[in-house]
Amino acid sequence: MLYNIKEFFKGIGAYVKAHRTISKYNLWSYMTLPGIMSLCYIFLLIFLGNIYFSGLSDHINKNWIPTFMKGEAMVIVTFVLLWIVLFLIAYITYRQIVLIFFSPILSYLSEVTEKVVYNEPPPELNFKDFVKDIIRGLIINLRNLFLTIILTFFAWILVFIPILGVMVSPVLMFLIQFYYNGFGLIDYTLERKRYSVRESIEFARGNRARVIGVGAGFMLMLLIPLVGWFSAPAYGTIAATLAALDKINENDPRLEGL
Repeated sequence: MLYNIKEFFKGIGAYVKAHRTISKYNLWSYMTLPGIMSLCYIFLLIFLGNIYFSGLSDHINKNWIPTFMKGEAMVIVTFVLLWIVLFLIAYITYRQIVLIFFSPILSYLSEVTEKVVYNEPPPELNFKDFVKDIIRGLIINLRNLFLTIILTFFAWILVFIPILGVMVSPVLMFLIQFYYNGFGLIDYTLERKRYSVRESIEFARGNRARVIGVGAGFMLMLLIPLVGWFSAPAYGTIAATLAALDKINENDPRLEGL
């Protein structure tokens, strides 16, 4: 138990190391592109919400709401609920869906991180390996997305169990999100180390507490408007890389200065 708690805080603590790494090796420029892409995605959601939600809330109020509940107040309530649902869906699926499009950039950032910290050249990559990596990444991300949705749904159902369910359900939902977000971020390193899909799954399971810590740090950053939305992809990737490499290399002295 104490070991798992320690590993969890090592996962979160990797974000402190990530900040020191960015500052020490001047990696600020590598944050720009994924940061802009992240902001563009979130602003796109806001733009679409502004276009469609007003009309959609009116439609729901006219066609789906009982007559005795209809009115301007219900339109406002529906409008607010639509925004809440939109951001919940975006928050839950951000890592699995959005960062799939960031994969080439964040994978490169993970590679750069290992190179500057460990002073090791990246593995040679040919076209065959490149195609295999793309297929492998899609398999893991789609698997994680599917399991995230299914497990989150079952965790949500628990809320209907009186007293105990209300307490347990939110905790389980957060842990599921933390785990699969951490897994996805750490996998950039595992992919480069030529871990198979099964080996990556086993690594994540075997280091579950650390993976959850990495995912928790990432999702906490996403709660910070603008700054967090911009920096979370790069910070999450660097933190996950350091957390994974620290475990793979077991207390390598080259990490002591971070």
